[in-house]
Amino acid sequence: MLGEEIKKWFVEEGIFKEEISDEKAEWHYLVEFPAGSKQISDVLKPIKKDVVIVASGIALSKEHYRAMSTLPAKKRNEIIYKWKMDLLFRKAEFRIRANGSNVQKIEFSVPVYLEEASRGEIMDSLREVFRSKMYIIWSLQHEFEGVSNDVDAMFR
Repeated sequence: MLGEEIKKWFVEEGIFKEEISDEKAEWHYLVEFPAGSKQISDVLKPIKKDVVIVASGIALSKEHYRAMSTLPAKKRNEIIYKWKMDLLFRKAEFRIRANGSNVQKIEFSVPVYLEEASRGEIMDSLREVFRSKMYIIWSLQHEFEGVSNDVDAMFR
């Protein structure tokens, strides 16, 4: 079964964290990618779908959320617009979750269709999600230098 094979890959890579009970998925794993980074990603196969989803997200730290929400609307919109334009050309799909005009979370996912579900493709998808997250984290750190360097606070 593909799910057991993927789990085996994760164990071999040293990134498998746990299996999640999920009524909407045939199987659902949590992995720490890259190993030792404290960044958690979900890898799951939705029921009745021919796709494996590799997903993760970030929630803005309290400090960065506060800093973003205190920016003038025009500046805040420019930052979010730049993120959207830059992320548009990445392999990962993204969803920006906001409270009004204030960004709270950004979720990333990469669908891997079953006929493409190789070890290399799954690992590349984890790397893509990781890079997308780092783009936002580094962008926030650059924009709000000195506000917070607690990268762990921004991981899912």
